Amino acid sequence: MRSSLEMHAKNLRVADTRTNSDPPSSNGCGANAGRARPRFLFAIDNLRHGGAQKVLRAVLARLDREAVEPAIWCLGGTSDIERWYTELDVEVIRYPLWQMRCGIGPIRMLFGMLRRRPVLVQTFLFHADVLGRALSRLAGVPVVVSSVRATNVRKKGWQFLLDRMTAGLADRIIAVSSATRDFAVAHEGARPEKTVVIPNGIDAEAFEPGREREAVRAELGYGEEEFVVGTIGRLTEQKGHVHLLEAVARLVKSRPEVRAFIVGYGPLESALQMRIEALGLGERVRLLGYRTDVARLLAAMDVFALPSLWEGMSNALLEAMAMALPVVATRVDGNVDLVKNGETGILVDRGDEVALADAIATFADDPVRARKMGRAGRERVEREFSLDRTTEAYLGLYEELLSEKPRLGLTRSLSGVPRRRGEPPSMHYLQRGRRGDAETRGRGDLAT
Repeated sequence: MRSSLEMHAKNLRVADTRTNSDPPSSNGCGANAGRARPRFLFAIDNLRHGGAQKVLRAVLARLDREAVEPAIWCLGGTSDIERWYTELDVEVIRYPLWQMRCGIGPIRMLFGMLRRRPVLVQTFLFHADVLGRALSRLAGVPVVVSSVRATNVRKKGWQFLLDRMTAGLADRIIAVSSATRDFAVAHEGARPEKTVVIPNGIDAEAFEPGREREAVRAELGYGEEEFVVGTIGRLTEQKGHVHLLEAVARLVKSRPEVRAFIVGYGPLESALQMRIEALGLGERVRLLGYRTDVARLLAAMDVFALPSLWEGMSNALLEAMAMALPVVATRVDGNVDLVKNGETGILVDRGDEVALADAIATFADDPVRARKMGRAGRERVEREFSLDRTTEAYLGLYEELLSEKPRLGLTRSLSGVPRRRGEPPSMHYLQRGRRGDAETRGRGDLAT
């Protein structure tokens, strides 16, 4: 049976290994390699700019290549940031969308798993989660880790059904916030005892408050006398940009110095531009589209607003706090884990445009309070939401699960620190179970 499967897998291979094929089997054990390295596979829906892709990049950057051999499977989505991973010398295998739709893609994935024989599969985003869980179990993968990136309230019924059918196949499910964990347990079939919370993290040192502020504001056409509100995120319903536009329209009636800009791209770009014109904000609000200089643009803001209708844990909000900006965010999901209301920012109810406008006005009227909250926000990010802490938690979880299966032969830390056989892996700020009875282990607690 095994030889038959391998023969079929070989026939399914395509010559172009960079774009849509699986490479020849290799354990990285040539003449100089010695013992074969265990293989990890990371499956993800797409490689476009987003929170899941940033976490994946950070984990791969921290992963010790002498310990394991990683590869990425991209399930038919866009790959505009593929260079992020190839620069880390990680192989990226793309499965074209047409193959996924007609069924060839999942078959190739299954035979690819049988040939590669990974010891761990980590999945990100809906299609990779569902397919990755099921195919990994069919292929006999020892450890399967999945993820929940947001409270996905807009999923279709069939999507929730597939989640519930496959969630139990994962050894662990990682949620990015306590609210996301609770949602996954209640609606997506996640088991409390197998669900952990690992919040997003960022490198705060990459964000220098005030740097280039005057230059960037000049580039954007803003003077120091103007009060600038900004936000960053894909132009989708989730991000609630239309509510920010309505709030700005209220503000400019009494505060003509208010300006705003929105960074991001997405399907609602035309609709938002039309709403800007309809509200008479054409001279005051700008859509900047996709930008790579996020830190510079944050420096131009006086306040960061995140009017999301639902969230997982916003990297943009973390970055704004790292820039020591006062923040106004909706009281949803991961925003509540990040923002201490009245200390590091102001939380408002989602869809409440009056409250959103009032909160922004609070910072416009009291710059001393705004600076104080901004500094407190940066300190909170540095203390509790560092990128090192997030990646160490991921690798610690992998080590924990692999250490339960000694036959897999993992004898060193995944981050490159030698570990004695039988020594428990280092655990960090993981929370398991429901909010009311969460088990917290390691060197710190999740901030809630």
